[in-house]
Amino acid sequence: MNKQLTGFTLVELMVAMVLGLLVLGGALTVFLANQTTGRANQALAEIQNTARMAHLLMAHDIRNAGFTGCGNSPRVANVVAVAGANPIWANWRDGQGIRGLPAPVGAINGRNANDGSEALRVLYGGGRSNTIRLYDGQTLTLNSPSVVGAGELAIACDENLASIFQVSQVGGAAQDQVQHMVAGLNCDANLGFVAPEDWACGVHPARNFNNGAMLMRLESVAWFVAPSLDDANVSSLFRASLINGGQLNEEVLFGVNNLQFAYLNGDTMAFQTAAAVTAANAWGRVIAVNVTLTLDPAILQGTEVPANARTIRFLVSLRNRLG
Repeated sequence: MNKQLTGFTLVELMVAMVLGLLVLGGALTVFLANQTTGRANQALAEIQNTARMAHLLMAHDIRNAGFTGCGNSPRVANVVAVAGANPIWANWRDGQGIRGLPAPVGAINGRNANDGSEALRVLYGGGRSNTIRLYDGQTLTLNSPSVVGAGELAIACDENLASIFQVSQVGGAAQDQVQHMVAGLNCDANLGFVAPEDWACGVHPARNFNNGAMLMRLESVAWFVAPSLDDANVSSLFRASLINGGQLNEEVLFGVNNLQFAYLNGDTMAFQTAAAVTAANAWGRVIAVNVTLTLDPAILQGTEVPANARTIRFLVSLRNRLG
C-alpha cells in the first residue's frame, strides 16, 4: 500500500512561527542588552583612563608642592617682580608653595575659569639639579653644566634658605656659571631673606651659599577648568605652567566641567575649603589635597554611565610635609 503523505497544517505553521518569533525576540533582547552593556563598559573604560591620566598629572604637581630642596627650609626669598610686585605665578609668600583659589576664580593666564569651579596653584623646585661650588654675590659657579637656562626661573638653596630668581645669563666654558643681574624679572641684586610682610624690591640683604647648596628649576603650575580651545560648548581641564618667565596654558583633559578641592590641615587633621583657609600661614600646614573632577555631560550623551561614575575623586599627599 502507498503511504499517504501529509504536510503541516495551517495551525501548526502558525504555532511554529509564533515560537520562532519568541525565540528570535529573546535573542534580539539579549543582543541589544549586551550591546548597551558594551557601550556602558566602553564609556566606563574611557572614564577610568581619564581618571588615571588626571591623577598622574595632577598628583605629580600636588605631591611636590612647596618643595625647595636642601632640607626644604621654610624660609624662602624671592626677588622676582613685575611692576614692583611678585607676579601671582611666582608668589611663594602667600601660600608657601600651594594656594587654593575659591570660585569665582576669574582669569588664569588670560583664560576665564568656569563659574563655580575652583583652581589650584602650586610652586616647587623640580627636575634635575646642580650643586653650587662658588658664589660671588652675582654669579653661581656650579659643579656641572647648568640645568637651568637663561630666562628661566630658578631656586638656589642651602639648609637655611631657598632663593627664587630669574636666570639672567648662563656662561663659562662648561656652561657652569649662572648670573642673576637686576634685569628682566629680577628687582634686587641680593638673594637674602626678607620677612613676607616686609617684602619689597631692593630690600633683600646679601647672602652666601654653603657647601651642599643646590640649584634647580622653579616649577609654577595652576590647574583649572575652562571652555575647550577646540569646542567652546565643552569644558576641559587646563594646566598653566611656567615657561621662560611666563605662563603657558595646556589643555590636558577634554570633557571636564568642574573642579573642586579640599585641603587637609596637618594640625587639626580636618579638611577645609580654600575659602576657609584664612589663618596666618595656614597654607603652610596643608599636608594633603582631596581633588574632585566632574565630567562634562556633553561628552556622556548617549552613554549608559552611572551618575556616581561621572565624578572622579582622589587624595594626594604633599610628600615634603609628611613627618
